Amino acid sequence: MAQLFDFKKVTIGPRALVAAVELAPSAPLLTSEDPEATELVLELLPDLRDHVCLGDVAPTFGEVAPDTELAHLLEHVTVELLAQTDIAGDVSCGQTTQVDERIYEITLNCPDDVLVVGALSSAAWILQWAFSGGGEPRPDVDAIVGGLVSLVESLSDQVVEDDVVEEESEPESEAGEAFAPEPEPELEPEPEAEEASAPEPEPEPEPEPEPEPEPEPEPEPEPEPPAPSTWDMDDNVPRPHLVR
Repeated sequence: MAQLFDFKKVTIGPRALVAAVELAPSAPLLTSEDPEATELVLELLPDLRDHVCLGDVAPTFGEVAPDTELAHLLEHVTVELLAQTDIAGDVSCGQTTQVDERIYEITLNCPDDVLVVGALSSAAWILQWAFSGGGEPRPDVDAIVGGLVSLVESLSDQVVEDDVVEEESEPESEAGEAFAPEPEPELEPEPEAEEASAPEPEPEPEPEPEPEPEPEPEPEPEPEPPAPSTWDMDDNVPRPHLVR
């Protein structure tokens, strides 16, 4: 049989993981379509029968399992694997919701995303085995659970080692800073003596003010003509001439 489940999307929130799962066209939608395969799953994981099933036609999953959605069976197998790890905390149930004809959303409490994703993948592999006719080798549930625990622990150890390395590197860097010689202060070059300033030019003598033009002397009054001498005679009178 072709792959039963196609995980279209996995969303990891602060408290829950939501997986959108599409069933293959050849896969049964209900467990009642292949009761033998459903019984193989219940035999492999007998504690599934005691799971509480809220909001269904019966209070326990053992009563519901013979006729329920295949995605619902996938949800409970995942929860059972998580419970057997003893490191998943209080993961007692999930929720399966149909969102399309062959697409379902499975919601699971998520104490550790690596653990929950690993359990969901392992549950899909168990159902693939059962609905493909079963046969040998049968899934080893103890080995699956042990593998999930080892996976989570190995990742946790890696995180711790990384933290230790970071903590160790910090004191070294601090010690290095403590004993590192302080860099010698760079001496700033002394400013070169300022060149002797050129002698200031002597101030040019202020131009002497031009003398104001002396006032032109007033013209002397023309002398009055002398009074006619009593000896003057008219031009018409003949004057005496000196004779030698």
